[in-house]
Amino acid sequence: MAAAATEKVFVALPAEFKAGQSTLSWALSHFGGGGGTIVITHVHVPSQMIPVMGSKFHASKVSPEQLTLFRWVEREKVNKMLNDYVHQCSKMKVKCEKLVYEKEDVAAGLIDLIALRGVTKLVMPAAADGKYSRKMDKPKSRTAIEIMQRADPSCKIWFVCKEQLICTRDKEIAQGFPPRLGPSVLPDFAQHSLQLSAHGEEIYPQEEGDFVLELGLYAEIDEACKAAESLMRRALNESSRRQKADEELVSALHKAKEYQEMYLEEVRKREELEEALARANREIAQLRQANNQFKDEQDRTITDELHDDEMAETSSVVERRDVDTNTDFGLGTEGGQRSTATMAQDEYVQIKIGHDNGATELRALLEQSKVDVFSPSSVIQSPYDEDCTPSYFLCPILQEVMTDPLVAADGFTYEAGAIREWLEAGREVSPVTGQPLAHPELAPNFALRGVIQEFVIRRRQNRF
Repeated sequence: MAAAATEKVFVALPAEFKAGQSTLSWALSHFGGGGGTIVITHVHVPSQMIPVMGSKFHASKVSPEQLTLFRWVEREKVNKMLNDYVHQCSKMKVKCEKLVYEKEDVAAGLIDLIALRGVTKLVMPAAADGKYSRKMDKPKSRTAIEIMQRADPSCKIWFVCKEQLICTRDKEIAQGFPPRLGPSVLPDFAQHSLQLSAHGEEIYPQEEGDFVLELGLYAEIDEACKAAESLMRRALNESSRRQKADEELVSALHKAKEYQEMYLEEVRKREELEEALARANREIAQLRQANNQFKDEQDRTITDELHDDEMAETSSVVERRDVDTNTDFGLGTEGGQRSTATMAQDEYVQIKIGHDNGATELRALLEQSKVDVFSPSSVIQSPYDEDCTPSYFLCPILQEVMTDPLVAADGFTYEAGAIREWLEAGREVSPVTGQPLAHPELAPNFALRGVIQEFVIRRRQNRF
């Protein structure tokens, strides 16, 4: 009875608690009573790909310090995961131990443990819980099949799936399989780590064939692992910093490209505005030139008319003098014939009167010509006219004098508020021609603005 009380039942479980919970529950329900011990057994397969600096490298390609650090971190993670099984045993008040063995293959590791520990009772999964069916009568997983065929015949094995017993391998069934491995063919455990813990506390058994880890060596390894972990953390921080710097560089280059495109677009728009401004200046110069030519022609016409009138008036006076002279000669000396001096004096007086009358008429015609030149009926209106407003001072949309003239893509000048409201309303055609606009850009017409401002100032001064 004492031997039975201390008998141990090994339960082969994966590291993930959810994957092995049903197997452990079956073992606890069948072997948990009577003071027996449940040994939570896990074969850890070391990873061959080691993550370093955001990438993965094969274990043979990394430094020994990095490999040692990763293996230590990996074992600690596995031990923490197996603590969930220990907690389940504690809730059932069942004594348990924890055994972790490293091997590159799970089946080979379990076979080695059966031979090494002299395991006589083993509970293991027949397949994953998702593969369970009522018709299942033998193991389905590769590991379970290999254990059934190769494990020591002295070990009785229960194959369980989803808390259901699938089959059992007894000594009778195992007859014909290879005998139990002796000490001479035991695996080389110097290349593996074997850990056994009771209720979550790590212990290192001193039995023959076990790998014993001295405390002093463990402390040195622990310090080396901490130093390597610190170096790796610093390397990761440096890598993160460099990656961030590269991202900032790429972002800066992208912004520089955007700014360059904006600059080229601004240069293009400025060239278009300069062309529009030059065109507006040419139009204003042409208008001024035409206005000056028209004024010169008007002045010449008025001067010619005044000269013709003066000549006609002089001729009329001379004719009247001739008539008067002839009349005097017809009357004779008795009829009051005038002397030569008297006639000369009369001629001088008449010519002088004609000149005075001609000058008066000239001034009247000049005044009349001013009215005609600057009247609204003139063909070309002067920008300095006080009584009328030139048509090109008016906005084609508002028909009012512009204060902030802007040139659109159609070449016409509009009031800033009117043309912007026209474009913001979604209209993409010219307000004057009705043709589509090449672009919605607007350019200030500085020359026309200066002329309008000068016109407004002159009008105000003349009014006051």
